Amino acid sequence: MRHYIVCNWKMSPSSFAKAKGLMAAYNKALTGRKNQKSQGKAEVIICPPFLYFQMVDERRSRLMHLGAQNVFWKGQGPYTGQISARMVNEFGAEYVLVGHSESRRLGDTDVIVATKVREILKNNMTPIICVGYKDFVRETKSIVNNFSAEEIGNMFFAYEPIGSIGTLKPAHPEQVGKAIRSIKNIIFRRFRRKYFFGMVGIGGSKNMVPQPVVLYGGSINGENFRDYLEMSELSGFIIGRESFRPESLKKMVQKIEQQ
Repeated sequence: MRHYIVCNWKMSPSSFAKAKGLMAAYNKALTGRKNQKSQGKAEVIICPPFLYFQMVDERRSRLMHLGAQNVFWKGQGPYTGQISARMVNEFGAEYVLVGHSESRRLGDTDVIVATKVREILKNNMTPIICVGYKDFVRETKSIVNNFSAEEIGNMFFAYEPIGSIGTLKPAHPEQVGKAIRSIKNIIFRRFRRKYFFGMVGIGGSKNMVPQPVVLYGGSINGENFRDYLEMSELSGFIIGRESFRPESLKKMVQKIEQQ
């Protein structure tokens, strides 16, 4: 099973020189793995500030992927200071974080998040939709009820309870497992009629219920991530503070590859 580790750099490092040094440390820590067969088990996605995009894209090894921390909800127009999905895609981004609690706190509503997701999909990238700012069930439904099964199959969801973001207080694994099962159940209920019709052979398809990747984010580090790794529902993590500890990231990747 593949696991994803999304490294959200947020508004750091504080200088271009430090960002270059961090990328050098990433390359040193994450390249040169000997077991070729295990390398597909862990995928590292780096989400730097926009100003570091080109540098990260040019210096990352083939084992790392590029993501954006956000995009604007419109594709073009007179929107001073905004960055479109097409722009980040042309710079090499494959993934985009959207709906993060820090963005929702600054004004991103469920409607804005859904509109951003549509722009991201339109530009052939994978949205990583964070839920858990206020009500993860409502936030999940606002996406699931407005997109097709095929579109949802091309999304990642990330359960990020607000009480665990930057607090050094990760959610209990039992809470995380329950939330992830709820997210997947919301998706199943949305498309179950097509699934059951496919089962009895009167139209629809048994494959019409999408199975998106679901991650967990919230005070994850190189030690406590082990408490979540055995959860079959979970496909990886979003890390913030731990993004700046390449040796810790290396430890996480190695443990995943040993699974």
